[in-house]
This record gives sequence, C-alpha cells and structure tokens, in this order.
Amino acid sequence: MKKLIIYFKEISARIDSAMTLQVLNDYGHLSNFNNKVILPIYAKTSHDINQIYAFLGEKKFSNLHLIVLPKSHKIIRSLFLIYYVFLLLFQNKFTKKVIVVREKKYLWLAKLIKRIFNVLLLVEFHETSLPEKETKKLHTKHQKLLTDIDGAIFTNPSQADYFKAYKYELPKNQMILPNGLSVKNYSKVKGASIKSHPVILTYTGQFTSWKNVPLIFEALQYLPQHFHLRIAGGKEDSELSKLYVDKLISHYSLAGRVKYFGFVHPSMLVKKVMNGSSILLLPLGNSNIAQYATSPMKLVEYMATPIPIVAIDAPSVRGLSGADSIFLSKLQAKDFSEIILKVYNLKSELLKKRVLKQNQIAKQYDFDVRAKKYNTWLGKLFFE
Repeated sequence: MKKLIIYFKEISARIDSAMTLQVLNDYGHLSNFNNKVILPIYAKTSHDINQIYAFLGEKKFSNLHLIVLPKSHKIIRSLFLIYYVFLLLFQNKFTKKVIVVREKKYLWLAKLIKRIFNVLLLVEFHETSLPEKETKKLHTKHQKLLTDIDGAIFTNPSQADYFKAYKYELPKNQMILPNGLSVKNYSKVKGASIKSHPVILTYTGQFTSWKNVPLIFEALQYLPQHFHLRIAGGKEDSELSKLYVDKLISHYSLAGRVKYFGFVHPSMLVKKVMNGSSILLLPLGNSNIAQYATSPMKLVEYMATPIPIVAIDAPSVRGLSGADSIFLSKLQAKDFSEIILKVYNLKSELLKKRVLKQNQIAKQYDFDVRAKKYNTWLGKLFFE
C-alpha cells in the first residue's frame, strides 16, 4: 500500500545538525518501503543544500522528495510550506495520506488539515515535547500534543513514562520508535585495548547545555594522567566551539590531555574519531529534557560498536540501553570518573559480555528495522 507521508516541519540544510541527519535518515529509509515521503528543507547557502544532496546521493533513498523552501524570513518560509502541503493534499493520486508533526509546531493547523482532508495525523516527540517543569499551565499546554491525533510516536520510552507518571491522557495508538542508526557502519569501529596507553576516552556529540559536556572535563581531572579525552562536535567551521573546548581545558588544567577534532562529517566519524577509542562517554544534565525527553542518537550509535560505554544514569538512557549493558554513573563528576576506572579495571570476559549485550540491543534501532516497524504500524492505523 503506497502512502504519501508529509513531514510537516521545515528542517535546516545543515549536515552538522543532528536533527537534520535524524530526519533524513529515518524518513529516507521509510521511503524505501513503497512510501512517497516529502521533507521540507531550507538552506542559507548553496554549499549547505549541495552537501545535503551529496549526502542523499550516497544513501540512494528510493522515494524521498525534498521541498526546498526559499531563503527568506521564517514567516515567509512557513507560508510557502503551508502552500506546498495543501497543494500535495489536493492531489488524488494517494488514498492513504499521513502528516507527521514534530512536537507542537503547526499542530493546530495540522488538526484543521486532518478534518478537511481526512489524513492520518501523527505527532513525533523529541526534546521539547515535555514541560520544563510540571505546572498546571504547562500541563494543559502539553496535553494538547496528545489530543485529537491518530497516533503518538515516542522516540524514547522515558517520554511515555513521564506522561503516564503525571497523569496525562495518552492517545490510543502509540509507538516507541527511537532514532535509528546504521549498525553495519558503527560495528566496523576498531576499539583500542582498555589497557592501552594513553587510555582514549571519546565523546562525539553536540555541546548543547543540557548535554552537560563540562562533566567530562571535570571527571578527567580526577583520572590518572594517561587517561586522555578525544572530542568531536559543535558546528562546522565554528570558532565558538573551539573557544568553548579551550576554556574547559584551561579551567580544569587539562593541557596535553584533550584532542578536539571540531565538527567531523558523519561519513568520517568512525574512521577519524571513534577508531582507537577505549571507552565512549555520554554525559547528560538534570533537566527534564536530559532525563526524560531526549533520545540520544549518540548512545545508540555507541551501542553498535565493540567499545564499552559510560553514561549518566537517566531514564532516557536506561530506556534505550536496557539493564546491564552499558555502565551508568551518577550526575557527579567524581562518580563519573570512578565508573570509568571501574570499566578500566574490569576483567576482560565481563567487559566482553557487556559489549555483546549492547550490540544485541543496538540491532533493534537499525534504520531498516526501524523503518519496517514504522511502516507496519502505519498500515495497521489505516485499517482501524
């Protein structure tokens, strides 16, 4: 059954945007299941859009179509997007039509479109889907995300658990669908021996405040001198990212122990950064975003590698990692460093058992497995 799936949210044509990569990959693979997928995208420069087309050329998605919105003010972009969406929905070529709203943007309009065109309306939940804190006003506001829709796509079990704990009314149809990854790509990582000198600790994420990146630097100061940090992230050609890292190195007196790669293209991440790592790190903060709302892409990527992982013990992490696969730490830097040392001193057979388990869990997040699950669920929704 061929379906028209419209992702009703413009995404930036930036290859250094985690959201852009997530949407292109997840919905590109969904297009391979006999679905026509429409993704709106905007670019500030021709370089940006050319990078996106090069990325898609490597992927060879069968039926993914971009709507390139004009380089203009966001209100003008939004009007063009709405125009294109109505134009597509007026076509009679598809009897099965789906609109996917990312969090709350355009949700009110999507609910109107649902009534006019009888389309299937889904809401996809991400970092800003949960309230910053639980108040009556915010509870009412976020409840609107969950009402008058045909289905909710939670990208982490912790999101659904949060809503249940605080007595939100959830829609009848729900799907837990974490962000995907290429298991084949990350399984090729060649880790270093845990006893190598120096011991290479690696982080490959962004520097958003709720990710709590300073925790890694603070923890490193408690570790022996032969523990070094390798870090890649930030934005492409961003001097601010380098200044941010340099400031942390200076603040925690870590000169000579940190190597910053800057932004690394996704196709080079394994070869240039992850190979030769001994332990992979995932810091997080104490906000609702970090604890419940996020679905850390880096975590599922790490889990497909043969390298042990140290991460913050949060519901958002446990929801993806399961029990007894990765190594969990409290929020304090001292505890984070102690867990790293625990991994370093663990017997090799016990370490291999943990890594094997994380690899098995990661397989369910593979792009093709995810897309098949998504497509099957969509098919069931149309027959309800």
